[in-house]
Amino acid sequence: ALLCKADVASFEAGDQGGTYNGNPLMTAVGSSVMEQLTAPGFLDDVKAKGEYLREQLLVLTKEFGLGGERGEGLLRALVLGKDIGPQLVEEAREMSPVGLLLNAPRPNLLRFMPALNVTREEIDQMIGMLRELL
Repeated sequence: ALLCKADVASFEAGDQGGTYNGNPLMTAVGSSVMEQLTAPGFLDDVKAKGEYLREQLLVLTKEFGLGGERGEGLLRALVLGKDIGPQLVEEAREMSPVGLLLNAPRPNLLRFMPALNVTREEIDQMIGMLRELL
């Protein structure tokens, strides 16, 4: 958006440009993302799935004697209690046939950042694969 007086707002084609200006594909993508984010119930569903992920990580914490979990919404971390994060990341990549993409920002921590439209079934699949690794 641009706010200016009429005598200044006299751009000719090619006078004003930029990497992200007027790109129809990115404009359509941005509009679609905003429609999804503001759709009735979408953010409530995201909150519910974040709570579900938290609960499932707490189950793993108890099951394997880990250090706990932390985070907010769908941005979560599993505190491992020992420095095995990089090893788990490597083993997860080699899981067959699908693999599991993990991030260990610290040696004793796994970080989870699923898409906002992740399903409970996908969370369950991830927890099951993580259970195998642990």
